Amino acid sequence: MEIFDQSNPTHIRILKEELARAKRILQEGYSSDEVWDKMTEEERKTALYVAKSTNPDELIVLPWDSIPADTQDLIDLSNFVLAKDDQGGRSMVRGIEYALKENPNAKKFVDKFLQKIGRDTLRDITVKQSYQLNPGIWEYIASLKPKVVNPNNPNNIQSQPIDPYDRENPSRGYMGAIYRGD
Repeated sequence: MEIFDQSNPTHIRILKEELARAKRILQEGYSSDEVWDKMTEEERKTALYVAKSTNPDELIVLPWDSIPADTQDLIDLSNFVLAKDDQGGRSMVRGIEYALKENPNAKKFVDKFLQKIGRDTLRDITVKQSYQLNPGIWEYIASLKPKVVNPNNPNNIQSQPIDPYDRENPSRGYMGAIYRGD
């Protein structure tokens, strides 16, 4: 009896799932070192205090692999992954940059956000922060647009209706999406 049958679609599906799982595990192992190296001292201190480490000041300067495993298990490094190192984060940053091109007044909004989180540029924000900033900047831009009064009900003010298809630029897809890939 063969363990793996190449003609069996179930075996092929299981193999693909296991390969994807192995890649994810390898990526997590390597990315932990990279994420820890890119974290500021303040971020490291915060992560170690959240993990209730017994000696956080000593562990701040150590490389990730030198930190005890029980402390590593308590630290969630996913909150510190930079947006430029993640596919979804890069997409969010591209959306933010596009919003800045569309409306230069949005730069003030982005600058206040960066100041509040203690970052200097969009390249320094984390994935989590990019997912917060992108919808926020678009809501801010929408609030700057003039409102249209419904002629049937002058007391009811509503925003400009959005056409889901960009008729002026037919190369765009549904809802104006353009696939750029990564």
